[in-house]
Amino acid sequence: MPAAIDHHARKIALAEIAADLVAAGGADAATIRAVAKAAGFSTKAVTHYFSDKRALMLLTYRHAAFSSKARSDASQLENVADLAALLHPLLPIDPKAERNWRVWFSFWGLAIADPEFAAEQRLRVREFIDRIADCLAADPRFAHLDEQHHPAIASALLSSLIGISTQAIFDPEAWPPERQVRAINEMLTRTSSRAVYEGAE
Repeated sequence: MPAAIDHHARKIALAEIAADLVAAGGADAATIRAVAKAAGFSTKAVTHYFSDKRALMLLTYRHAAFSSKARSDASQLENVADLAALLHPLLPIDPKAERNWRVWFSFWGLAIADPEFAAEQRLRVREFIDRIADCLAADPRFAHLDEQHHPAIASALLSSLIGISTQAIFDPEAWPPERQVRAINEMLTRTSSRAVYEGAE
């Protein structure tokens, strides 16, 4: 009797392969044929899970987003919020995090002309802004900040994270891991030192 196939696990494994291909060669590299070859499957087996490349890219993007969320969530101790620990795992300072950023860059290029992809991007950004805002509210270092400004502060922090990570991807010699971490920490120190968030006025 043949062994039962875990279709969810196989789908995730294919998304992992696609992410590696995208990170190495951009969105054009992650074809159904290329994923099938890397996985050792027939193209028919891959199309059982993805009807076309568009569906493959969407799942690959979501997988990268969920992977990063899991890394950030794992940084938080029970009943203790730590905003620095939430952001540090997202920096491209290890191969997995760097790969996720490369997947996102490729997806963003597709999202410019695809309304569904653009909606997916907006959803993930808004979800993470909410996650940062929740952490701001629970992290004792930011307890003095007016809660009504948390969404604006969270949005600014995410924008800074994206900027730091983008520079690190394209200029890794100028942005080694220690500089990335230091930039995040300095940004959080500046944020916590404000009695009122000026940018939200």
